[in-house]
Amino acid sequence: MPKYRNAAHYLVGIIIVLSSTIDWTLPVIGAALFLAYEVNEDWHLSDQAFRDILEAAIGFFVAVSGLLIWRTFL
Repeated sequence: MPKYRNAAHYLVGIIIVLSSTIDWTLPVIGAALFLAYEVNEDWHLSDQAFRDILEAAIGFFVAVSGLLIWRTFL
């Protein structure tokens, strides 16, 4: 596995959230494409893609929290 695999999945979650500041359709499309990719990868490689999805979800949660704090207090 690549050394920065986890960081890339966290970054996917963050990018999905930040894309919502541009247009509401971008995070929907981005999340759907990421999930389709991970399910397909798990189906062919059986590499426990749920861990990758969880890492993206953590990045998503952190970015949503940061965005809410930014918009509320700043």
